[in-house]
Amino acid sequence: MSSDPDARAVPPPKSLQSVIGAMLFAAERPLTVAELRDALKRAAEGTEKNTEAAMFAEVTPTRLRDLIDDIGDTLTRLDLGIALREENGAYSLRTQPGTGAWVRAAVKAPPPQRLSRPALETLAIIAYRQPISRAEIESVRGVSAEHVLRALTELNLIRTIGRSELPGRPFLYGTTATFLEHFGLRSLDTLTRPEGDTGGAPLEAIPDTLPFADD
Repeated sequence: MSSDPDARAVPPPKSLQSVIGAMLFAAERPLTVAELRDALKRAAEGTEKNTEAAMFAEVTPTRLRDLIDDIGDTLTRLDLGIALREENGAYSLRTQPGTGAWVRAAVKAPPPQRLSRPALETLAIIAYRQPISRAEIESVRGVSAEHVLRALTELNLIRTIGRSELPGRPFLYGTTATFLEHFGLRSLDTLTRPEGDTGGAPLEAIPDTLPFADD
């Protein structure tokens, strides 16, 4: 009998849903449906027909989305402290809102970094009016935005997404996937706008902290 751990019999997964959950748990970043399907197909390479891997590789995008939704519903129902997060069509497993203090204590993480009022104002303006230039931001706030823009860029909450056609072709700023992730947004379309808003930036819509496992 072989002593090689890799040669020992490993029970097969009970369902495709358990495989998807494992992939989402192990992934270092959110995964799209297409990426999950590609992973299933790679896992099936070289396997025989009628095996779990071969059958799992045949899943359709619609069925895969249904299974992902089921995972989210199950996690919510069981209240295990884990939640399914969707960000721009990509999925991940995260700790539930409200558990951040305990998670930080468990992993000895520093407290969440609080955004200054100027940074909060600038981030809100960019979130609601992107793409937007530094000059446009400064015209709204009435003060220089150079240092705040640098700080938000270092936090990976904003990035340059192009150049304006105006003279000098200034950089245009927009938010990042990290912004969506930290503030629990699926996409920019889920930002709440007050009735009659024409591109303003309601500051109450943007939290003033960058939470760890608290979003």
